[in-house]
Amino acid sequence: MRKISYGVIGCGNVSNNYYLPYIVKNHRLVAVADLLEERAKRSRELWKAERWYSDPNKLLKDPEVEAVVIVTSHESHAELAVKAAEEGKHFIVQKPMALSIREAQEVVKSVEKSGVVAIAEPSDSHLSPLYRVLKELLADVGRHCFSIWHTGHSGPTWSMDFFKEEKGGGVLYDLAVYDVSKLVTLFGEPKRVSALGSIFMKERTVIQPESVTEAIRRDTYGGGVYYFHDIKPKVSVSATAFDNFAGVLEYDGSLAVVLANYVTFTSLQMPPTQIYCTEGVITVHPYEPLITVVTTNGEVKRIGRERIGERKPYYHASIDHLAECIVKGEKPLPSVEWGYRVTKILLALNESAKTGKTVDLS
Repeated sequence: MRKISYGVIGCGNVSNNYYLPYIVKNHRLVAVADLLEERAKRSRELWKAERWYSDPNKLLKDPEVEAVVIVTSHESHAELAVKAAEEGKHFIVQKPMALSIREAQEVVKSVEKSGVVAIAEPSDSHLSPLYRVLKELLADVGRHCFSIWHTGHSGPTWSMDFFKEEKGGGVLYDLAVYDVSKLVTLFGEPKRVSALGSIFMKERTVIQPESVTEAIRRDTYGGGVYYFHDIKPKVSVSATAFDNFAGVLEYDGSLAVVLANYVTFTSLQMPPTQIYCTEGVITVHPYEPLITVVTTNGEVKRIGRERIGERKPYYHASIDHLAECIVKGEKPLPSVEWGYRVTKILLALNESAKTGKTVDLS
């Protein structure tokens, strides 16, 4: 399969850890762009991009850029996705795809009008072999009764935007989106949702932006995944976005509970995914066995990598899937239409958490 000529907008942590090194290894990295000029320069040097821009619009107009990856702050995703489509650029847009229904609709319409290939992240539930196997197993354990989905850690330190509501920050759009996207893929859209959200830690401490920028160099990002463990956070931030969240999605009587937070200060102490059905329970683990099935008749199945196969980070899987769809002229599985459905549920959960009212989606 031919290599795709990529441009990447946003030169922060996720770009430098995941998208940029993978593109360099497997495709062609034409350009990078970041509003912070020094980050663009450093990322260009680190990954040997052919050029850099401090204006994303200039990258979108670059005739040699065939596809773009949008990895900017959350509130800019939809606007850049629309611009990419208007410039005829295929694209991957990081989660969340949009922060309003209107923005999400504009992304979908722009893709339909332009005919570009577009992927909405996170793509795991469509592209990961683990979820392919999980779908097969769900067909044998009866109806979904209830399930628990938990994603949490102590909170990112490399940007204050994660804690600012006006920037689309908070755990709903940063972490709960992973499990909501899986639920939409596995079970479809819920009939209604309800949620509670809180700001447990009113003050957070993050790394100085200059220190984050200075860390973009070979001896940090060049040796593997890097999460700033060696830099002490010094900047105080007043949190305005939820750092602790619980949502309930109702499917014709069955319930899915989504837990997401920045207040998990140790590793999770239970299987992050537990799906209880009429004829068995399935748990998904981050370690071997990756999936365990216990049926109502006492049968136990433990499923590991020998059946599931190679699992790529979803960032890498998306890069390859976009390239394949461009070459073959096919529509991607994690399409922006699917992203619209995920966005609709995220917005409903946010509304419920803010108002204390159940939101009907039927």
